[in-house]
Amino acid sequence: MLEPPNIPEEHLRAYLHEQYGLSVVTLEFLPVGLDSRAGVYRVTTAPGAAYLLKAKSGTLYEPSCIVPRYLKDQGVDAVVAPLPTRQNALWTGLGEWGHEDWTAIVYPFIEGDVGWNPRMTDAQWKAVGTAIKQIHRVPLPSEGFQALRKETFDPTEYGRRVRAFDADQARAEGGSQAEQAFRAHWMEHRPTIFRLLTLMEALAGVLQRQAEPHVICHADLHPSNIIRGHDGWVFIIDWDDVMLAPKERDFLFVGDPPSDTSPRDSIAPFFQGYGQAEIDWVALTYYRCERVVTDVIECGQEVFFRDDLGADSKAYSAQLFGRLFGPGSMVDAVWTAAAHIPSDLDVHGS
Repeated sequence: MLEPPNIPEEHLRAYLHEQYGLSVVTLEFLPVGLDSRAGVYRVTTAPGAAYLLKAKSGTLYEPSCIVPRYLKDQGVDAVVAPLPTRQNALWTGLGEWGHEDWTAIVYPFIEGDVGWNPRMTDAQWKAVGTAIKQIHRVPLPSEGFQALRKETFDPTEYGRRVRAFDADQARAEGGSQAEQAFRAHWMEHRPTIFRLLTLMEALAGVLQRQAEPHVICHADLHPSNIIRGHDGWVFIIDWDDVMLAPKERDFLFVGDPPSDTSPRDSIAPFFQGYGQAEIDWVALTYYRCERVVTDVIECGQEVFFRDDLGADSKAYSAQLFGRLFGPGSMVDAVWTAAAHIPSDLDVHGS
């Protein structure tokens, strides 16, 4: 969220004092992250400690708090987990302060680099690979995780939303500058969007017919969700998309996996840390398609249908949509992965 949520600062201070016993000295809004429904703040207290407060609107996906706390308690030190309230809750609503649609969560504040610039070092990527391998090996408890999403490889909703926008909005005229810019990008890249959607639907049919091992996946692993501490440690944050899925769900932004013909000295640092793993190229291609289609849908939603967002946020979403198809983008990564799909599979568009 690039603009502060409409929550008075005194309400947040009162919340932190009542739920966590924190005497707040400073409360600084941080215009970071691509989640347009979540605002984050840096909180400092009288003893000089620092925390991160996340205020999130809408229905909370509870596993986004429960799973990282569980992983942290299982000894995965790279996971950043919510801190419990005085009542041992991992999140609480802000209804008492007049904000029924908002939930607040508190984390430790970790100093370090985050995002795509500066670029992550090979050593940092290797450390992330080691941490993700550890996460993928953690078994689920027998109960308490019923709400955790499980991959079904069902692209129906993606197809419905893309085709609905194409029919209802793509050729309309007028509107804001952001809307006009979005439509221009849509028409320019429309053939690619539908090629990706068609490929995704074909791959889904293959994946639905095969039994694939499922593990705990962060499901949105990229440099903006990895803090690189100044002491050399790496920390994985923002577990809003956590799910049970094939391991390839976490391989979108970490470099290309090694293939049978890859020279040992060319293996991406992430996979040096992760170790040997058999790659399902069908699943990886599907997930890369899904990522592009998801971003297309989300950008369109923010530009055309989010009345709570300001003009600057909408303009940013329109610009982001245009950048989805540039050189070195996830679209290029789709075709790279698709080249490894066995030729005897009946998929189209690859």
